[in-house]
Amino acid sequence: MRKVSVLIGICLLVALALTLTAQGPPDLSPTMKDVGATNTKLNMDIMAGSGADVAADAAKLQADFTTAMGFFKAMKAQDAIDMAKANVDAAGEVVKAAKANNMDAAKAAAAPIGKSCKSCHSVHRETLPDKTFKYKAQ
Repeated sequence: MRKVSVLIGICLLVALALTLTAQGPPDLSPTMKDVGATNTKLNMDIMAGSGADVAADAAKLQADFTTAMGFFKAMKAQDAIDMAKANVDAAGEVVKAAKANNMDAAKAAAAPIGKSCKSCHSVHRETLPDKTFKYKAQ
């Protein structure tokens, strides 16, 4: 349990450093793909009741959404910044609940993360002819 806490602390420090120094990634796709995979894993780990895995998944989501915030700040997309910040906060609540081994609270805290995806994508994501995606400037 102590190792997980140390790992989460390191992830949070890395996320903070990225926030302070990043101008945003040149391509948001890798980060968003990681968000999708990690969110799926998070939900599976919640169902399995694995508190350590849930905490690690949520910490990874915090880092990914922090990276996304840097990108959205560079693009001056305040609504996307706000959504990413809300997801960083929600993931933080998931970490707290997972550390307390309260999977019901973790599930409740994780619910808004997945729901926010569609609303942001409908505004800020453009499908390309090859079925890949890119950021759609407003």
